Amino acid sequence: MDTITHALMGAQAALAIPVAEVPGRRLSTRERLLLGAAAGAFPDIDFLGFLVHPLRFLAQWHQGPTHSLLLLPAWGALLAGLFCLAAHRREAWREAFAVSCLGVASHIALDLVTVYGTRIFYPGSERRFSLGTSFLIDPLLSGIVVSGLVLALLLALQWRGRAALAGMALLCAYVGVQAVLRQRALELGNESLRTAGIQAQRVDALPQPFSPFNWKLIARAETDYRVAHVNLAGHRAWVPQWQVLGRLPAMARAYEPPGRMVWTERPQLLEAPAEQALAEQALAWQLWVRPDFADFRQFAVYPALSAITAMRASPSVPPGAAVACVWFTDLRYDLPALEDIFRYGYCRDSAQAPWRLYRLAYFSQDQRQRLD
Repeated sequence: MDTITHALMGAQAALAIPVAEVPGRRLSTRERLLLGAAAGAFPDIDFLGFLVHPLRFLAQWHQGPTHSLLLLPAWGALLAGLFCLAAHRREAWREAFAVSCLGVASHIALDLVTVYGTRIFYPGSERRFSLGTSFLIDPLLSGIVVSGLVLALLLALQWRGRAALAGMALLCAYVGVQAVLRQRALELGNESLRTAGIQAQRVDALPQPFSPFNWKLIARAETDYRVAHVNLAGHRAWVPQWQVLGRLPAMARAYEPPGRMVWTERPQLLEAPAEQALAEQALAWQLWVRPDFADFRQFAVYPALSAITAMRASPSVPPGAAVACVWFTDLRYDLPALEDIFRYGYCRDSAQAPWRLYRLAYFSQDQRQRLD
């Protein structure tokens, strides 16, 4: 979930704590809001790892230590201690600790509803947990958080806690509705595959932007994936064709009614290609199994070959040189009507040069970042 929503949710959770009876130890509403918002946003401090090594950040660092329920008391104590030192309010440490813990817990809860996967039992377990009901940026979910927070602030002090709890209950109900929609998407996906005569091992439904009715369906077939985009409400989105919107209108209209779903094929990367495979397939496999690509293999849930570019001129290499790239993606993060936006892979400047590990910037075709 986006960091702003996390901060607002942390502030709302802070208002849900009953007001302490001892006036000298009670945090003011402003202090609660600031501390709760800071605690709600705090776990995403691990994004600093992206600046160090983006791929290692995704595979090993993100949504791990700072998102762990086992380590939550330690983060709560740290944030409460820093607050009390900065504000000279040591007597309010217990209340600050409760606010901080609730803020961090609200962050973990919101991340659990996305598809990324959160290691809530780190360091005891590396397993990632995910409900997979909500897209990374969900305006309706954020709107519920904002509404609950505003309502709580507008009411008298004695009613703020109940209003904050009511807002959180409404948020849980919304996530529950999304879970029902996800189950319906899975049912439609299985029905469509049977009708099309496609044998699939399993089907997954991933939330998509623009509407809670938009879902991406990914089915594992024997040697490839089948991908479809559906709008459960049975209508295509209407978006004005303004040039400033770029490809957003095409992307919004890509979610078809259930009866008009189209399954597209994407090859899997699960086993070595046969001897008669094309040279490009053999090359992709050789790069896929390299030791320095282990982080991507660990992270990707639906890995697929994105593109193999031919030798071509590139502004990142000297004049007269050439570059070729092999890009891989994870189908969880790609959007319809757009080229793959999540891409990691290898490039080389000539046929004799060694392959180097790179990532492509999101929504870019040539902004490469070297990772090795």
